Amino acid sequence: MELSLKEFKEKFYNDLIEIHWKHWTALGVASHVRPEKTWIIDLEPLIVSTLTIGLQDKRLLSSSIEWLIKSREWMNLSRLKRIIKVFTQQFPGLKEPTLVPEVFELFVDTYNKTARNKIKFGKLGSYGPEENVINKYKIFFNTFRMRNVTTEPKLQHSSLIQLLLRNIFGVDARTEILIYLLASESGNSNSIAKEIFYNQKNIYTILERWSHAQMVTKISEQNIPRYSLNRKKELLHVIGVKEIPKYLNWTRTFLLLDRLAKALSNPPWSDDEYLLSSLFRDLFNQSKSIGKFLNINIPEPDHYPGKQYFSSFALGVLSILKKLAKGS
Repeated sequence: MELSLKEFKEKFYNDLIEIHWKHWTALGVASHVRPEKTWIIDLEPLIVSTLTIGLQDKRLLSSSIEWLIKSREWMNLSRLKRIIKVFTQQFPGLKEPTLVPEVFELFVDTYNKTARNKIKFGKLGSYGPEENVINKYKIFFNTFRMRNVTTEPKLQHSSLIQLLLRNIFGVDARTEILIYLLASESGNSNSIAKEIFYNQKNIYTILERWSHAQMVTKISEQNIPRYSLNRKKELLHVIGVKEIPKYLNWTRTFLLLDRLAKALSNPPWSDDEYLLSSLFRDLFNQSKSIGKFLNINIPEPDHYPGKQYFSSFALGVLSILKKLAKGS
């Protein structure tokens, strides 16, 4: 099946925006979209991704900012900083970072003008060449108004297990460690830290304390301790969750999708299947990893010379989006 660039753009953006709406609807934003129920929602990468693609749906961006202004207590600022650094790093296949640093700084300024509890966030640096995009965001943030379109999140929804656990353990690394161990067989402090975007030393300290409390079992493999969670079913019963939703590394997933969104909305990639095919090759390993997790095959680029890779890769990406949006 061949897919045109125009068709790919339309389907890509429709599904990507729908995924974001489903997550924010589950969190309490008013919409006509069904809330996310299949996947565990991860707040910090959702925030960063929504800012990154915000100009594609300004109502989505406005609603998410209103939710954050009203529900700041759920946000882990230090983790948000770590994830933002990933999105503001320049990717070799693109001319600029996925998220231009100035865009997040505009969000912080708007937030602090509106919310009671201010947040401090050091300068991320200036990138420079995307003045047109920055000006569009400036217009958006200068005209931002609260519209009362959000409600308190209902923690009984299993997709909001992150917020539920933060309500119990606090807004720190313990919640993300617990989610990782609930969804995985085991992990060491280094692999867990990379997966959930926290400081490795802090992760190790928490896991050791949990080991002493017999909350986790520690097994050493080649002098590297691995930890597995004890009594998972009992723990889920205690917090009132029958079954944990599907886990996905949303930071890496949104980063891939937002890099593609960046290219599809900016020349010269936006109108050139050959240049997009080249970018797709650069993104293959990242796409393959996410596709493998979702049981979706991403075609090897070696089998498709030149721009022939465009359609095959694009169809693989749409399969990823469909699974994320539909849950199956």
